[in-house]
Amino acid sequence: MRIEVIGAGSIGIVLSSLLRRKNDVTLVVKKGEGNLYDRDFTVKEGEREEKFKVRIAESTGAPDLTIVAVKSYDLDDVFDRYDIRGKVMLIQNGLSHISLEKPGITKIYAVTTWGAKRESRGVVELTGRGYFRVGSESGKVDISFLREAGINAEWVENIKEELYRKAAINAVINPLTALFGVKNGELVENKNLWSLAKEVIGELDELFSRLGYDLQIEKNVLETCKVTGGNVSSMLQDVRNGKKSEIDSITGEIISLGNKNGIRMRLNEFLYGSIKFLESVALHT
Repeated sequence: MRIEVIGAGSIGIVLSSLLRRKNDVTLVVKKGEGNLYDRDFTVKEGEREEKFKVRIAESTGAPDLTIVAVKSYDLDDVFDRYDIRGKVMLIQNGLSHISLEKPGITKIYAVTTWGAKRESRGVVELTGRGYFRVGSESGKVDISFLREAGINAEWVENIKEELYRKAAINAVINPLTALFGVKNGELVENKNLWSLAKEVIGELDELFSRLGYDLQIEKNVLETCKVTGGNVSSMLQDVRNGKKSEIDSITGEIISLGNKNGIRMRLNEFLYGSIKFLESVALHT
């Protein structure tokens, strides 16, 4: 199977390392950056470390599948820069990619709790393998190639519910950890933070119940914080590193959903404004 992975970030490198074993994989990077990846890539997992090579390109071809592994705020730029057609797997956080409409593509969504972080250019640590759920509103797709590559993929019929659930979990953990500078586990260990988290969960429950979904948000947030207790959320990493976060795609989209359904989400609005402020400070210092 010919697969192009767009984005040499942590998850793009991890997927390339796994999929190349059984498929013809090309990692697509930005124009002018191809020569930056002329050495081996490295994926670390626990005590294990694997070095590998993969074909690098600065343009797209005609693969059987394109996996777009960039941040949500880079999606429009990717589709403007490359001629992407056919089956496209989107693996972003948040909800903005649901409304993405481009001619000639069939959207497949991947919702995952796999954790990976970049140590340096081309060097990534796989910090955890959670679930990897795949679905499409355009009909079922054969995902055996993922399982054959060692990815614990499962097909789900109602992928929008999975997207909403993951976004709701992220809308609690990411902005709170980023605002207060704490690891995931501290949200449930500190009674004051957990009290605040429950207020945020209450707003999210009201919204998604109105939309007809029982996402069991509190249960899922508790489980995620316990499993990833020592992790630094991606949003906290972004704020600390002076990078743009995915707050617009996560909390921003959720607030917009609330407005459309007549629900004012005051705490989520507060968290959104707080993270946007931290972003602006970090980006200008």
